[in-house]
Amino acid sequence: MPVEPVSTAPSMPGFALLVDPVSGAPLEYEAGPEPVLVSASGARYPVVDGIPRFVESAPVSADQASTADTFSLKWSKVSTFGHDAATRDFHHAWYLQRYGWTSETEFGEFLSRCERILDAGCGVGRDVAWYLKLSHGLVAGVDISTAVESAAANVGADPRLVLAQADLARLPFAAGTFDYIACDQVLQHTADPHASFRHLLTKLKPGGVIAFYVYKVKGPVREFCDDHLRQSVVAMSEEQAMRFSERVTQFGKALTEQHVTITVPEDIPELGITAGEFDLQRWLYWNMFKCFYRAEWDWETNVMTNYDWYRPTTAFRYRPEAVREWIAAERLEVLHEDIGDAGLSWRCRKPNQ
Repeated sequence: MPVEPVSTAPSMPGFALLVDPVSGAPLEYEAGPEPVLVSASGARYPVVDGIPRFVESAPVSADQASTADTFSLKWSKVSTFGHDAATRDFHHAWYLQRYGWTSETEFGEFLSRCERILDAGCGVGRDVAWYLKLSHGLVAGVDISTAVESAAANVGADPRLVLAQADLARLPFAAGTFDYIACDQVLQHTADPHASFRHLLTKLKPGGVIAFYVYKVKGPVREFCDDHLRQSVVAMSEEQAMRFSERVTQFGKALTEQHVTITVPEDIPELGITAGEFDLQRWLYWNMFKCFYRAEWDWETNVMTNYDWYRPTTAFRYRPEAVREWIAAERLEVLHEDIGDAGLSWRCRKPNQ
């Protein structure tokens, strides 16, 4: 259980969950023009706009810093992503499907039994808002990027919420704090996804549940294009990277509007290609290179969806058997597994002992 600090921020009782991410020592809230959380170890962590900032607690690699900057920019461009009806409904339905919940009602019944919930990599707060709506306990959201500022604006003040800017590899919570941890579409962007996964598990109570998603290794042509294009885009200026994302999106839009169906007569397993009928844009998207376009979403959101695929420096992909080894090594009980076209999702329970 977390150690109660000497003094917590009166407007955010959730501050009581926070500890020094380096030493694990309790924190005291020190009010003033520039409020800080002060650790018993002597470390000081600024509280900016009501959000504790732990990202300077230890140095991160240049690649991790670059990835954090990428997502800070992405979320500044689409700061309400997941809070409008089109993107929210799409992602909620996809989330429920991937993690094996038959309905929002069933998911809500589970969350209502959780005293403490963590959204590890919360972005602009889409799922934080959902968890608050469906649960009665405290909800924590952390992100390495400045997206936490948009999350605070989108979700609004709530006595059950605490947001923090922090690295998934150094979370500001005591061991065994949470009943449920969700790390959805985030682990692959950390410097060492396996190590980040193990760190997350330390924050989960015995018997608690974790849900997580990582990118999946795709067919060899798509993998070649991903590696080639990502290497190029990472080296670009920000303006060049954005322009590239716009061109790829325009190509995806043009293909979508053709409404062309192609028939693949037979599997070609050597290329990861399966037989069947496919929309041309979707077939190229899954088998050749990512050219995302969804007509129901606005232009900027489509562009940033392609941008956040190609621009991050760290973006690992995995085969199912590799992640199953992670799960087996931690003796987790698999409650649900989803092997999708884009990624791999699991919901697992931590052993009681």
